[in-house]
Amino acid sequence: MSKGFAQFGDALLNFAYSLALTETTGAPKGVRVPDKTLAEAAVKTGLRKHLPRRVGRGDVANSLEALLGYSWLQKNLTTDEIVESLKSESLTPSDNFARLSEMALSRLK
Repeated sequence: MSKGFAQFGDALLNFAYSLALTETTGAPKGVRVPDKTLAEAAVKTGLRKHLPRRVGRGDVANSLEALLGYSWLQKNLTTDEIVESLKSESLTPSDNFARLSEMALSRLK
């Protein structure tokens, strides 16, 4: 996937995650999603196995950002779906991003 999709996905996910935290806590939040969280989600969804063996965590995270950015641009995911998925209670944020990624993958044509 292209660098442009990854950059867009990065901005989209940071916004959506900040919005989800703001709605959950009731206090304004502005956060960046750590690459580690996204890389863990990529492993959980099986996306990591489709990438070359010798790529770093940042590139793995970029692939997930590209997937989700592309899915949003193609109208396969809505902003509300992304935020609601990230608001779900789970043990780790990577579980929420994994669930979101699975949703995106299932809707690709």
